[in-house]
Amino acid sequence: MSNGAFWTNHQTDPKRKYRFQVQLAAGAAQGSALSTPIWFAKTVDKPEVTVNTGEVNYMSHKFYFPGTVEWNEVNLVLVDPISPDAAAATLTMLEEMGYLGPNAAAPGNSNRTLSKQSAFEVIITQIDAEGVEQETWTLKNAIITKLGFGDLDYGSEDLTEITMTFRYDWAQCTAGVSEFFDNK
Repeated sequence: MSNGAFWTNHQTDPKRKYRFQVQLAAGAAQGSALSTPIWFAKTVDKPEVTVNTGEVNYMSHKFYFPGTVEWNEVNLVLVDPISPDAAAATLTMLEEMGYLGPNAAAPGNSNRTLSKQSAFEVIITQIDAEGVEQETWTLKNAIITKLGFGDLDYGSEDLTEITMTFRYDWAQCTAGVSEFFDNK
């Protein structure tokens, strides 16, 4: 291994923010535009961990101890293409999580509700210039907590966007051949 920085070695390349893929897997609108790598993903957060702490006062000192680990929410922004229709695909995901609108509350569906059984995986993969996977984060038991369909503006030529926020139980990271945070 070289002792120099990556920019002095022509054989190494740092991970780039713009080289990534996102995929929603297992139960999330299977067969939809979101169950394969999403080419219209614009931005995505990588996982973030917060270690909660406990505090103990002893005489005139304060001591802190590590407590529970919390995986923070992740945001995904999609451009909404005409085909495939990302708005329709995200609404299908919400329905697959168990949501039924008031008009869909038929006698046979009246006891259907949102469920943890409908959780899925969000897979965020960083790739290199040749498309080879460099780092993959898999968000386990993800559920949608917020879904926004953007805004419209006559004064703008920007693309329409969809924002999604996910809550998940934990994340698994695979980088090269090693795995971190794997709670099998």
